Amino acid sequence: MYKVTTPNFRHLGTCWLLGLFLAAGAQAADPMQAESIESQIAPVGTVKVAGKSAGGDGAAAAGDAGGAARSGSDVYNNFCIACHGSGVAGAPKTGDEAAWAPRADKGMDGLLETATNGLNAMPPKGTCADCSADELRGAIAFMLDESGVEVEAGSDDAAAAAEPAAPADEAAADADGEGVDEARAKEIYQSKCFACHGTGAAGAPVLGKADAWAPRIEQGMDTLVKHAKDGLNAMPPMGTCMDCSEAEIRAVVEYMVTESE
Repeated sequence: MYKVTTPNFRHLGTCWLLGLFLAAGAQAADPMQAESIESQIAPVGTVKVAGKSAGGDGAAAAGDAGGAARSGSDVYNNFCIACHGSGVAGAPKTGDEAAWAPRADKGMDGLLETATNGLNAMPPKGTCADCSADELRGAIAFMLDESGVEVEAGSDDAAAAAEPAAPADEAAADADGEGVDEARAKEIYQSKCFACHGTGAAGAPVLGKADAWAPRIEQGMDTLVKHAKDGLNAMPPMGTCMDCSEAEIRAVVEYMVTESE
């Protein structure tokens, strides 16, 4: 009869452990299994912030020095679709040939100038503050193509000359909003804020609806102004009015609060 002595038992245990390690090594060496494991533990997505690449906080924006320019469809789907995809605030809807045809009469140079400086409810650069002229041109061309509209090609000189409107003179108003009259506040609201606060788009509280504004007013004016300056949820920083002074932002917030109390 074979006796399981202590030395024999230890020998068997050592062989058993060695077998486990060899099996584990064989499994790890299987490329298909490794690929399967990597796919299961890979991140479900990445966070994309305007002005930065998805690869890291310090990455340069696409289209900046040395970076690859974003395609027209990329710019459209990230920055333009909110209004041009639904026709909100009078924006010509992508795919609507009748809406785009009269605008195409401006030619690409005219459309690029409009997109760069902003028009009516559309803010400068359509909220894509870090877009180059070529990237804006690509987004315009994409929308025109999707709408079945042809337009005269623009010139490089026009692209280089297209710049946002000069910032307003901030010396006329201090940080408390004094010196910014109601007419100016209303003008900013109509041109920059109405697209969302006039329609309730993206969850924005509609001007004049006291029940929507009441819990926000309770936060205090300083908090509301901070939200407007820094951005909150779907609202971009400065509410798309990138050339507004802090005093003007405060005046607009005060105007909306007064109209909604």
